[in-house]
Amino acid sequence: MRFLILSIALLGSTAYAEDNEVDYSSCHSQPDSAEILDSAYHYVNSRFCQPAIWFDNFFVDERIDEDANAGSLVRWRNDFSYVEGKGYQYKTRFKARFHLPKVNKRIKLVFESDDESDLLDLFPKNGEDAENTLALRYDWLNNERTSFNIKLTAHPGAEARLRYTYPINDDLIFRATQKIYQKKRLTGESTELDLDYSLSPEFLLRWNNFATYEDDIKGWELGTGVTLYHHLTEKQAINYRLSTTGTNRPFHYISNTHASMTYRENILRPWFYYEFTPEYNWSREPETSREGEFKATIRLEILFHNI
Repeated sequence: MRFLILSIALLGSTAYAEDNEVDYSSCHSQPDSAEILDSAYHYVNSRFCQPAIWFDNFFVDERIDEDANAGSLVRWRNDFSYVEGKGYQYKTRFKARFHLPKVNKRIKLVFESDDESDLLDLFPKNGEDAENTLALRYDWLNNERTSFNIKLTAHPGAEARLRYTYPINDDLIFRATQKIYQKKRLTGESTELDLDYSLSPEFLLRWNNFATYEDDIKGWELGTGVTLYHHLTEKQAINYRLSTTGTNRPFHYISNTHASMTYRENILRPWFYYEFTPEYNWSREPETSREGEFKATIRLEILFHNI
């Protein structure tokens, strides 16, 4: 599948469109938020006046983190949750990314958890918390539509990621991401296909799809989900999520169906955020019946970028 995505990237590069004037007043992208974006990412989104650039920045989507060359980032999240039948839980996650300017502008020092992925919000998983790890990331390629980087972790492990973005028209953007990774004795690959559709400057509909294969159990995991983003003010936004995940190990079945809503607000200081997320998961493990579980989470987040 990764060869298919590479072929799409090569074919799509021949369809490069000329720059046109854009009325930025109808977009949510502001100069301060655009500072942390690489010019390639900003070109694709702001040129086609996609509110995706604002939503990804406000919700700190991985497109901001992985496709932006400029700026450093420190993110500390604290989740206080109530889980039906299990009581109250607390989880904290810390992520930091810094340039190494005296070494090479393309190299970044990254500190994050093994499961650091925004797909986990749309496709939640059960299991133990992942460990934090230190990594070096090298941004090999980053142009108008294509980005490619390599990451080496201290566990040890390695990951190569290729992302290709193609604007189909003024309101619709296609994005393909291919990852190949090695974690200790585990080798795997993940393919993600996304579509962003701009309903209006206030609403964005995103359709995410992924397929992951890991050789330790020689099994696939598949998922599809939609997210509707709603812009309220420059400091408030809501997203609505619905997804389902399936696997073929040890047999074919739907492992989880997820529904949630997240309200996010920037409060008190420019670097302090508050979130409230009620969600419901219908999950199933092999040889067990499907069970429903309600969860409500309050997140307090400290976010610094361009430090």
